[in-house]
Amino acid sequence: MKNIPSLVLCLYVVSANFGLAQPVAQPNSIKGDISAFHGNQDTLVNAIQAAEKATGGKVMDIRFSNVNSVPAYQMVIVKGGQVQYYKIQEPLTNVIELDVSSRPVWMLNWRGKAEVHFAKQASVSLSQAIRTAEQASYAPAVAAGIARSASNPESDVKAYTVLLDVRGDVRSVSIDVTTGEVIADPSALSY
Repeated sequence: MKNIPSLVLCLYVVSANFGLAQPVAQPNSIKGDISAFHGNQDTLVNAIQAAEKATGGKVMDIRFSNVNSVPAYQMVIVKGGQVQYYKIQEPLTNVIELDVSSRPVWMLNWRGKAEVHFAKQASVSLSQAIRTAEQASYAPAVAAGIARSASNPESDVKAYTVLLDVRGDVRSVSIDVTTGEVIADPSALSY
């Protein structure tokens, strides 16, 4: 099974002059999944909206996957303070809850309580962060979620990490959860 690995594996630096993502080498497993992605700059946000409408929860982490040649979006949703796991496939009408046996590895390591608190405190939504990252890089998002530093009470940097498909290469953009702006120095994030 190939899944987009943890958001912590990808990082890019925003160029001060151009505001464009600088590439960083990515593991081959990401490229395998991305080759099946055929979405656009609305795809991930549309999947979030459909999932939130169907579940009544808030998407905290979403990732494109291609399990058994079936493209889908796997997601972590917070509803009523509880973490739940779902997937949605095109045409984005059928949201399916994932049981323990069908959850990908990255979900098994999802951090939980601190992120649930973060979800309540963030003034910028995950969808807004995705839109900002896509516009900054002119590329569609394939995954997005909370940067590990956002749930660390000792960190001053609170951010979302958005992974983008830039002509078949995966690049990462960090978005400040308070201002909604691209973080120019993502090295400040504790992954």
